[in-house]
Amino acid sequence: MDADLVFPHDYRSDGFTTNVTSRQAAEPDPVVRELLQNSLDAAIREAERERAEVHFTIARRSLSDLPGLAAYRKAFSAARKEREADRTAKTHDQQSAIKRIQDALDLTEMSVLFCRDNGVGLDLRRLQALLSEGNSNKAGGGAGSYGLGHLTAYAASDLRYVLYAGRQAAGDIASGHAILASHRAGKDRLAADGYWRRVDGVLSYTVDDGNYPDEAPSLLQSEMDRIDSSGTVIAIAGFNHFHDDDPASAFDDICRVAAVNFLAAIVGGQMVVHVHDEQSGKHKEVNGDSVAEVLDRISAQQRLPGGMAGWLVGSQAYRALETLQAGRMLDRSVDRSVEVRFRALEEQSNDRSRVQVFRDGMWITNDAPELRTGDFTGVKPFDAVVLLRDADPDDLSEVYDLVRNAEGPEHRGLTKFRELTKPQRDQLRETLRQIAEGLREEAGQIEHQESYTPAGFAVFNADDVRDATPVPRIRHRPTGGYQTGTDPTNQVAEDPPTPEEPGQGIPSERHTRRAPAPGRAVRLKRSVVPLESVNGEVRRLAAAVEIGEEAAKRDRYELRVFAESGSDESCEQPLQPQWLSIRSVTVDGQEINAGGKLEVAIPKTARSLIINLNDAVPTTATLELDIVRRRTAAGSGE
Repeated sequence: MDADLVFPHDYRSDGFTTNVTSRQAAEPDPVVRELLQNSLDAAIREAERERAEVHFTIARRSLSDLPGLAAYRKAFSAARKEREADRTAKTHDQQSAIKRIQDALDLTEMSVLFCRDNGVGLDLRRLQALLSEGNSNKAGGGAGSYGLGHLTAYAASDLRYVLYAGRQAAGDIASGHAILASHRAGKDRLAADGYWRRVDGVLSYTVDDGNYPDEAPSLLQSEMDRIDSSGTVIAIAGFNHFHDDDPASAFDDICRVAAVNFLAAIVGGQMVVHVHDEQSGKHKEVNGDSVAEVLDRISAQQRLPGGMAGWLVGSQAYRALETLQAGRMLDRSVDRSVEVRFRALEEQSNDRSRVQVFRDGMWITNDAPELRTGDFTGVKPFDAVVLLRDADPDDLSEVYDLVRNAEGPEHRGLTKFRELTKPQRDQLRETLRQIAEGLREEAGQIEHQESYTPAGFAVFNADDVRDATPVPRIRHRPTGGYQTGTDPTNQVAEDPPTPEEPGQGIPSERHTRRAPAPGRAVRLKRSVVPLESVNGEVRRLAAAVEIGEEAAKRDRYELRVFAESGSDESCEQPLQPQWLSIRSVTVDGQEINAGGKLEVAIPKTARSLIINLNDAVPTTATLELDIVRRRTAAGSGE
């Protein structure tokens, strides 16, 4: 085959820890969920099959089978030498990435995770969407086949190399994408991104030039041979078993993620997931008959490991399974794309009412507006499942389309609800309110004489009762007009800078760090998400910012992070926010060493940020990103 791994010319200087490679931790939930979602959409929505058949295979293959291995080694060696020669690039994250890649290359065999489906397959357009960070193949910005979410797979690859092959009636097509770091080859600077493609002697190209092999590399060929008329194979090379100390746990993780996140599709017969571990010989088919067995093992699970907040836990998934199997369908219909299943719970139990929302069989949220647990106070406890199906793809008035377009980037939660137009928000909220009214009517109100007290709640022994200790009043000094609210138009006085105080992590209330000097608030759009977390603590944050103002040359921008105290000025003794020291900030791929300061200067062109905190903070802390504009001495601009 006249193909190789090619790194094109590029002017950028990207390290081993760009925003692309740092946005996801190597957790099974986001990786497996994204692969399954793509397969489900490709089979049901696009190929119009009755059922999506998805096959995961954990295998060992010779490292020499890796397509473009020689070119990969050469690029990695050059990129590594550049980083080792640059003292500022010797960060912990860079060194960790380099070590993982080198360790994987030192082996004679590599682990590979294959994912094969019976979907619509790949054509040039779909393959371009897979290989392009800035392009998306998701129709209408919502659900679809492949979009930016495919980048989650790289977290599961120690080699950061993912390969693709697809089959359609028109023929086969294949490629692959490796993400290393930019490097020099002679006088040329080559990109961090390498692609498996036909070799034509020209290194400067774009991913839409269509120059891709029409047959799969040998590593993927055995999986391609199992595809009939159409389908796709994805191979995660150097599979790291989600960084678990027990490699065998990846088998159970894949089964669990499938059963929890695609429960409705599996119970409804729209999806079957086959999981096979070649080394151990274990095989599991997660279908409508076996899904209860998978969920029963995690039915007591109340929370996931740190950093996985917002995902569906085993206990709630098992409840939803029981509702799908034994619940009754509500006759009250509010939208032709909505089906609601209801199951009453024991009134004297400690269970709280939950409403799980699934779209096309995939779990989306249990925190939808009007359907939160707190919205059913005073109602007899129940469990409900809302199933959304695409009744009419061309009718954007359907609640299905409104929910789909309000979903977050991982299609979990309605985090883009505010991005809908006001009429759309009003319509979606009204539809969800009608669903809530139907659930209240079905469950019934708790009568006064029927009210109950959970065991152990507000029960005291006589010798435990004592008078409250009086708290002395404390007079707080003014803070100089400094405000910590998120109002982007907030204008405050500009005071002389306040030197930062050293400290570790989130300080105690008695030793709260002095706040940084006030500054003029910046108009900006921002989003912040925690990255890798261990033992309920987080050290890294990812942020996307867009500064929306023109600045004079002598202006500079300062970034700081603080933890909300949980109180405000309405409290008798309000606590000030707790400012966090910052070790470093990676701005659009370029690292800035902060040295533990509370405030770090960033360029006004900043878009994507990776913030490394000096010390870990609890995942339960509410963290805020703050950016202010400061004015330096005239003529001393950035």
